[in-house]
Amino acid sequence: MSTAYFTSDQHFEHGTGDDHPEHAMRIMAIEQELKARGLWDQLIHINGPAANLPDILRAHSPGYVEQLGLIQPQQGCIYVDEDTPMTSGSLHAAIHSVGACTAALDAVLANQYNNAFAAVRPPGHHAEHRKAMGFCFFNNIAITALRAADVHHLQRIAILDFDAHQGNGTIDILGNDPRFLILSSFQHPFYPYTHYQDNRYNNLVNVHLDAGTGSATFRAAIENSWFPELRRFAPELILVSAGFDGHKADPMAELNLEDDDFSWIGREIAKACAARRTPWVSVLEGGYNLNALGRSVAEYLSTKVSAGNE
Repeated sequence: MSTAYFTSDQHFEHGTGDDHPEHAMRIMAIEQELKARGLWDQLIHINGPAANLPDILRAHSPGYVEQLGLIQPQQGCIYVDEDTPMTSGSLHAAIHSVGACTAALDAVLANQYNNAFAAVRPPGHHAEHRKAMGFCFFNNIAITALRAADVHHLQRIAILDFDAHQGNGTIDILGNDPRFLILSSFQHPFYPYTHYQDNRYNNLVNVHLDAGTGSATFRAAIENSWFPELRRFAPELILVSAGFDGHKADPMAELNLEDDDFSWIGREIAKACAARRTPWVSVLEGGYNLNALGRSVAEYLSTKVSAGNE
């Protein structure tokens, strides 16, 4: 079976401007690198649909969703928090971002593909139940996880998040729900400065990484903290918040990861999935140096293509 690459042409409608780190060229940089390496033609390409409102409302309150619609400008740009710009097309893009993720989930669970990668923006893992923040409006990964549980009736879903910034929104929405195991690695202390004490949650494993952490420390921490818990939990599905801002060239964090750290983590996740024939879907989160982002995603996806074609 093949690896599916889900995206949405509607992401261009979220016009953040060239000076904002989360802009449309992020997706273009990934596509260009995949084509340059010959990986593009090995993927099955699918343009995701708009999300269903009931899916969004599993993770976010009706009042919050309504409020976003009311404040969205007809022209120009506003900021819903100090980091998160909103323009006239932002919510349309965010709804299609969610839709690409849930479509990827449905396709993988229907055994159409061995695994899938959703190259979407705006990202999602900072969006909380009632709060937009950190470039995020709707929490793509949490919405996808809740659809897997409520619609597909899965009872053990693991969320792996290796973004340099902790996915506080995912924890806010899914924390202490026994259907989910949340494994999170992130620079600490660092934005968003919340949910870093995992003793508040019985389904959260945090891996704190000091500024300057490099490959060896990162890999050892993941091996020692994540994978024993993953084996114990025996998930029916793995969802990955794939953030690439831990790369040493990224301007938004202070970790020192290399390109091949992302092929390594992709390979380790693939091996964990293969051991139990577990389906998996990865969703793009951070990564803001365009060259490093493109290379890192290509490294990560090269392991998925191999896993998909075994």
